Amino acid sequence: MRREHRRELKHDKFVDEIGTLSTRARENQPFLLAVTLAVVAAGLIAYGAYFYRTTREQKAQDALAVAIDTIESPLLPAAGTQQQVQPGAKYKTEAERNAAAEKQFKDVEAKYSGTDAADVGNLYLARLQAGRGDIAGARKLLNGFVSEHPKHVLVGSARFSLYQLRIENGEAAQVTSELQSEVNKSDPILPADSLLVLMAHAYETQGNAQKSKEAYRRITTEFPDSPYALEAQRRMGPA
Repeated sequence: MRREHRRELKHDKFVDEIGTLSTRARENQPFLLAVTLAVVAAGLIAYGAYFYRTTREQKAQDALAVAIDTIESPLLPAAGTQQQVQPGAKYKTEAERNAAAEKQFKDVEAKYSGTDAADVGNLYLARLQAGRGDIAGARKLLNGFVSEHPKHVLVGSARFSLYQLRIENGEAAQVTSELQSEVNKSDPILPADSLLVLMAHAYETQGNAQKSKEAYRRITTEFPDSPYALEAQRRMGPA
């Protein structure tokens, strides 16, 4: 009961109720004590579980941040050049940097499996695996993320990456059909401009320059504020 409601109670009613409760409390003191202890114990268990989850997630987020810093860090300038070393540069080559980052992302998954940070780390691992040609491994990670986190803020990025992998690995025709079906829906799984840029890429992969340009043209005319609009205009070429 809220405080303002309690103030509306008459004094005599308040005294009567407290007296009744006091009598009952004395009669049921052993039972009430047991209930109180049980409630406190349950509360402590719940708090402990919550504290463990939040603390574990925070540690996972910290570890993820380190891995992301690694993969996004600038490279050291090549020997013999006059380039200034950029802040955060530690690795000489992209391969060296990616290997270090991959180990860190895998550590996040190994130590903090089931956390949001570990799930996001798997998206980076998928990118690294795709980059070195492990398409099957990348698709497995991306499919796992999409199926387990259909409402996650990054699920769109995972779906986009999956379409890209399929287009570039022999499934362009099938993906084109799926994308066309999504474009015609009132509530597609990706924004329409994202679907169109994927469709343009799929047509281009199949050697259909005409259809590819049509998809790019739709981006420039229907979605002029799209982040893909400038690149779409460039790929369309002169009118």
